[in-house]
Amino acid sequence: MFQFFKKHQKPLFEGLCDMHNHLLPSIDDGSKNIEMSSKMLEGYLALGFTSVIPTPHVYQELYPNTPETVKDAFGNLSKHCLKENSVSVPSYGAEYMVDEVFMKNLETGIPELLLKEKYILLEINFFGATTMLESACFQLQQKELRPILAHPERYHMIEGIAAYKALKNKGFYFQLNALSLMGHYGPQVKQKAEKLLQAGLYDLVATDAHHPQHLKTLQSLRLSKKQGLMWEGIREFQLDRFS
Repeated sequence: MFQFFKKHQKPLFEGLCDMHNHLLPSIDDGSKNIEMSSKMLEGYLALGFTSVIPTPHVYQELYPNTPETVKDAFGNLSKHCLKENSVSVPSYGAEYMVDEVFMKNLETGIPELLLKEKYILLEINFFGATTMLESACFQLQQKELRPILAHPERYHMIEGIAAYKALKNKGFYFQLNALSLMGHYGPQVKQKAEKLLQAGLYDLVATDAHHPQHLKTLQSLRLSKKQGLMWEGIREFQLDRFS
C-alpha cells in the first residue's frame, strides 16, 4: 500500500495532539525514566505532532496511580524534558481501567484525570466482557463526561461491526491505535482496525506509545487511498477537539 498523500499534503500526524500515550516516566509500563521520555518527545517532533497529553494507566491491580502520583510525574517531566523546540505537553490525563474499583469510585465522585476537562479515556481487559463498560458509559454521561474507548480493535470479546455500532450508540468515542494498522498487535487486530476504519467508526487516533521505538515504527505507517480519506475525517474531528 502507498502512504496517503495528495500533492503537498501534510504528513499523517502533522499538527495533531497525541491524546493517548505513556510518556510520563516511572509511573506505569511506559517510559522507564526521564531519558526515555526525552527520546519519546524527539519521536513526537519527528512525526509532526504539536502536542501530547500523557495518559498513564490507572489500574488498581498493577498501576494504582492517583491524581497526586500523576501530577508528580508530570512535574518531573516538565522540569527535565520540556524545551522551547519540543512538542507541547500542556496537561495530563489518564487511561482508566474499567473494573470493580473504578465502578465503586464512580458511585461517589467524578474521576479527576480528564482530557480537556470533559473527556475520559477508558479501557477494559482485552478478554473481558463489555457489561461493566456500558454501565460506566451511562454513569459518566450522567456526570456530563464524554467517554473515549481506547483501542477498541484490541478487545477480543467485541466481534462484528454491529457490536461496535451498538457501543457507539451508547455514547462512546472510539480511539484508534495507529500501530494497529501496522500489524503491531497481530494480524487479527490489524484486520479489525481496518474494518472499523473503513466503517467510519473511529473518532480519534493516537499512538499509545510506551517507548521511543513505537514512535519510530510509526514513521513507516502507510495507508491506502481509501484509508487516507477516512483518516482525514478523523484528523478534522481531532483538531477541532484537541488542538
